[in-house]
Amino acid sequence: MAALGPWPGAGVPVAVAVSGGADSMALAVLARQWRPDVVGLVVDHGLRAESRREAEQTISRLSALGMSAHLLVLAGLERGTRMAERARRMRYAALFAACREIGALDLLVAHHAGDQAETVMMRRRAASGDDGLAGMALATPMLDVRIVRPLLPFTKPALYATVRAAGVAWVEDPSNADLRTERARARQALAQDGELDAALKTQALRAGQARMARDRADAGWLAIHARFHPGGWVVLPAGLAPPRVLSGLVRVVGGHDYPPDRARITLLAHAAQPATLAGVALMQWREGQWLVAREEAAMAPRMPAVVGCVWDRRFVLRARTLPPGCEVGAAGPVAAWWPRAWGRPAWPARVLRTLPALWLGGQVVAVPHMGVCRMDWAADAVFANHPPQPMLPGMLFGGTQGNLVGRVS
Repeated sequence: MAALGPWPGAGVPVAVAVSGGADSMALAVLARQWRPDVVGLVVDHGLRAESRREAEQTISRLSALGMSAHLLVLAGLERGTRMAERARRMRYAALFAACREIGALDLLVAHHAGDQAETVMMRRRAASGDDGLAGMALATPMLDVRIVRPLLPFTKPALYATVRAAGVAWVEDPSNADLRTERARARQALAQDGELDAALKTQALRAGQARMARDRADAGWLAIHARFHPGGWVVLPAGLAPPRVLSGLVRVVGGHDYPPDRARITLLAHAAQPATLAGVALMQWREGQWLVAREEAAMAPRMPAVVGCVWDRRFVLRARTLPPGCEVGAAGPVAAWWPRAWGRPAWPARVLRTLPALWLGGQVVAVPHMGVCRMDWAADAVFANHPPQPMLPGMLFGGTQGNLVGRVS
């Protein structure tokens, strides 16, 4: 655990995602022995009749270990297409929200060596690139929580042995053996081929080390060449960016979980030209520079403004009070909200139109990133960035607090 740090001091909890299965119960046992201030987070997806009972049973088992726990109930998850992906997204959203509520900076999850081999096998079948074949990382920094996988080097039999030795019971989820899912089929294939299983684990380890080296190089390139604006766009030099960096930027600016088309990114990286892809617009700017910005046509529509709501998968609203009927949406035509006394904006109108804004009565009343505020109640409203998953550590935009107003006199 020391190698996976740094860890917070006493008084700052570390969260543990506990499904109730043998893997996560083993993680709970080990985490509780590691430090006293760990908190279990148990998610009930509500997809099986017995799921609530199992979740409550898991909380009781954690309590017997001396670990406090919280039950997180997912609402609105329905069976259908892409259910596993939708469930994963909702599960992590609930886990991250719970981490923020309890003040945890780290979330431990119970992925193990078998999960890693399955992941690499599925990505090989999908013809993933080098990054995909590296599988899951030991630690993944997100917006405000770090996902840590301490059990990734260990096999499932070792985890079963751990819970048995601790005298802890667990839940067996029948869906894990459902061969209609790709992961269950991969698990069955690896159980029948020990050599392939070992080879995939070795491949993941080597590919992961190579990915870390690429991450360091790309982070260095970004530190030297890129300028991140809190409003959700990036300024790049005349030659745009290397393909891997450009792919990560497009994914973050567009608010996507997965990278864009590899062939198009490679083409643009080697022959820069104005383009739109994956909800992102690449446009030339002054002095030969480039802007990587959100594409207007791809943005989410206006939605009711609620404290903590996420708009366009990129911005989360923070405010003290909001009046009835207030909405969050794109700022739209600049002339409608930009104060004439401020002179000409420093940024292109095409970019400013994509900024998150507060609307009331069909009018823009606040654009926090530009310092525009027409109502007293909106003075403390800010939009913090909320990317689904940063491509590299630090590939985030910050928030609206303390932002310099983008204008020229």
